[in-house]
Amino acid sequence: MDIIICTYNNAKLLDRVLTKLSLQKVTYNQKWTVLVVDNNCTDETSDIVDKHINSQLIPNLRRIVETKQGLTYARLCGIKNTTSEWISFVDDDCLLSEDWVNKAIQFAASHQNCGAFGGKIVLDWETTPSPILIKKSINFAACDRGDDAKQLYRSNFHIPGAGLVIRRTALEKSGWLDKQFLNDREGKKLSAGGDSEIVLRIFNAGYELWYTPDCVLHHFIPTRRISETYLADMVYGFGIAAPYIASLRWNRSYVVWLAVSILRIFKYLLETVVCAIAAFTNTNKKKEAFLKWKWTKGQIDGLFAILTMRGEERMTWLSLFD
Repeated sequence: MDIIICTYNNAKLLDRVLTKLSLQKVTYNQKWTVLVVDNNCTDETSDIVDKHINSQLIPNLRRIVETKQGLTYARLCGIKNTTSEWISFVDDDCLLSEDWVNKAIQFAASHQNCGAFGGKIVLDWETTPSPILIKKSINFAACDRGDDAKQLYRSNFHIPGAGLVIRRTALEKSGWLDKQFLNDREGKKLSAGGDSEIVLRIFNAGYELWYTPDCVLHHFIPTRRISETYLADMVYGFGIAAPYIASLRWNRSYVVWLAVSILRIFKYLLETVVCAIAAFTNTNKKKEAFLKWKWTKGQIDGLFAILTMRGEERMTWLSLFD
């Protein structure tokens, strides 16, 4: 298994992530490597990686630089510079349990038609979050589907990118390596949806999706991200991605999808108005109304971007409905 860690100016936390990886308890016959993709870091990232390389506690740890800014480009770089059949995306703020690698390799080996899987994600807040952040914790990649492994389907497909494990053959057959419609985070820009695109395109290529509770990681949320403004920006980014994701879950014609998408936006607009009216008498509803509007505005902008596609990009996207 090749573990790919894409990072951008997060050296201090990357040090903690690599330290956790150095503590992995893996059986002697399980081969794994770690590749850090440096996405134009200007901090101490290279020194941190060199320190862990010199410790020789992480097998085949190395660093490579991707100059094109953005998580999607960094992931592509990582994939092109690794060779294992199984790839894992571990974010630079994810602290793996000591048996994570061992459990992931075992799960992959025992599920022959699995194309992608993920595990339990526990949020570690650096400071106490407000109630609405806790309520919307799924936006921070929290994931707990219970204590039993579960196969996932089109209706409940979501696997967060934090700790996402992918079969290379499935990714190749999905077409994602050739064309991506959604770009994840670019520097400080909170674009989103790339994880869901990968997972759904693998599913549409005929592979199974799974959740396993045995792979546990802690997702560290720093204070700078524990704000309602940050949450609202994320919700807007998820909203933009939503029409694309809906198209990947669709199994009927483009025309019907478009009609349903427009109706869905009107539904969200109505819900936003209702929530805004309720906010006049209940101050707790103001934050909910604002988030609903950010989600709806994102969907409007996302659908507009799809409808204004031109040329080869539009033809490639329309082929998803074939």
